[in-house]
Parts: sequence; structure tokens; C-alpha cells
Amino acid sequence: MSSLQNYKLEQVAELLCCYPSYLEENLASLPHQKMGKAVAFAEEDILEIKQMHRVRPSLAAVPAAPEGSPALAQIRPKRASRRSG
Repeated sequence: MSSLQNYKLEQVAELLCCYPSYLEENLASLPHQKMGKAVAFAEEDILEIKQMHRVRPSLAAVPAAPEGSPALAQIRPKRASRRSG
């Protein structure tokens, strides 16, 4: 059985680091519960909202290395120069 804990809109906004107005304006497209006019969010709803807004960069967005560059696995840090004292 899932958790019976419900969260108010303001609590969810704080958990998701967003403004309560964002949740209010987008309520129709977000998973939630309604009991009369009261809006509540279960933990499952919050997790689903987080998944809906997850952004992953595509490989096309990552610029290709210039031709002739060494592969990342081949790059090594420079050795520290020794000072003669």
C-alpha cells in the first residue's frame, strides 16, 4: 500500500523548488488529488511531477571534439615541474 501522506500545494512547491503559482496555473496537467475544492498531492504525484520535468541533454547538444583531438581517455594531467633549489 502506498503512503497515505498528502501534501498541500505550498508544501509541494517548496519540495520542488518552484512557485506555488506555477502549480496552480498548471494543475490541469499535473497529477494531483481533489477532495471538493481542496487540492492535495501524494508522494507518488510529486515523484511523477519530478519525472515529467526532468531534462536530459541529448547527444546532439554536446559539441563534438575538434578533429585530431585526443580522446578523453587519453588525456592526462601535466606533471608538476620540479624546482631546483
